[in-house]
Amino acid sequence: MKNTASKKTALLIALISTLVAVGIHIYLSQHFYGVKYGTLEGPSICNVNSTFNCDAVSASSFASLFGVPLALFGLFTNLVLLYFLAVTKWNVVQDSSRTSRYSFLLSLGTVIASVVMGIISVTAVGNICLFCAGAYLLSIIGFIAIWKAAEKLTLDNIKKDILAIFTSEKWVMGFLIAIPVFAIVANIMYLESKGLGNIEKIAKEKVAYWQIAPAENFDLTTGLILQKGDSEPVMTIVEFADFRCSHCKHASAPLHNFTNNHSNVRLIFKPFPLDGTCNEALNGRGDGISCGLAFAAICSEKNWKKGWMAHDYMFENQDEIVATNNLNKNLEAIASHLQVDLEELKTCVNGPEVREAVTKMAKEGELAKIQGTPAVFVNNKLLNGGQSIPILDAVYKSLK
Repeated sequence: MKNTASKKTALLIALISTLVAVGIHIYLSQHFYGVKYGTLEGPSICNVNSTFNCDAVSASSFASLFGVPLALFGLFTNLVLLYFLAVTKWNVVQDSSRTSRYSFLLSLGTVIASVVMGIISVTAVGNICLFCAGAYLLSIIGFIAIWKAAEKLTLDNIKKDILAIFTSEKWVMGFLIAIPVFAIVANIMYLESKGLGNIEKIAKEKVAYWQIAPAENFDLTTGLILQKGDSEPVMTIVEFADFRCSHCKHASAPLHNFTNNHSNVRLIFKPFPLDGTCNEALNGRGDGISCGLAFAAICSEKNWKKGWMAHDYMFENQDEIVATNNLNKNLEAIASHLQVDLEELKTCVNGPEVREAVTKMAKEGELAKIQGTPAVFVNNKLLNGGQSIPILDAVYKSLK
């Protein structure tokens, strides 16, 4: 009796952990699409620092298989596992003992996949996704619980169970085949619903236009510079953007994530304030706020090496910055977030040196005849749609 109660408890734990895993995989699938196609409103809630960064993991080449997010495969695997556990618990199959062992085998597969993905995340990607780690942990908890709940779990029975998949238990084979099929179909349906079904064709067209575009002349030593490695880059991305531009906010994450996943890619952010007080292309029209924010980013890098930190803060809090509509209050918030001296920041922002630097960078954008922000150039050539990871991937592959 005690043993039966223990198995029931273990089975309940397995059901709960698998159900939670389903929820996590739904979130991770949505997050993958948001990161890859630049539809996120802001960074992931599990972006803690440069190491624990879900966005970087989702943007890596290891996050998908044949274009399908691995999270979708995980989602349907856990749904099948949930079904196996449910029919075992409520004894609605002819041989619940055998079904419990199929649950064990499928759960073992999820654990192996979790270990492999965990190793890849740490070694090859160099980032850790806390939600992914949570899914891995749940797979282990579920596996242990299923192990304890499984009936007549012997090597001989497992061999017979595997053989039965091809004979008397073909329904199991059907469920296993359904996992990748449903993942692929779900991926196609999602992309079609968002108008992204022909993204590969679009990417090829963008690359073709980029290849014949005229080369511009940029100073690659000015601006905010980001590169994960220290080798000579094969791909240099120059982005012109305004901190109050909503499209620039959405472009920020894909560009960062793509760069952080390729050690031979360099990203250079150059301010192009839509503000005529420092950008000659605007013919004097402006309130000075966009220019002031650009000055703050360059000053933060120049004085404290926190330019990217300021950059990220301004985009992540763009709504508040726009609503405030007051440069001094914005500078107070930036200084507080960066934990730097406010008066020193204001002195730099109001000084001639940073104004001249931003004006020169904006002039580079004007001479390149950019039509709006964000404007993305790769190896000095304009790349339309360059804020999209699939398009950046296509260019990268053409260079490699």
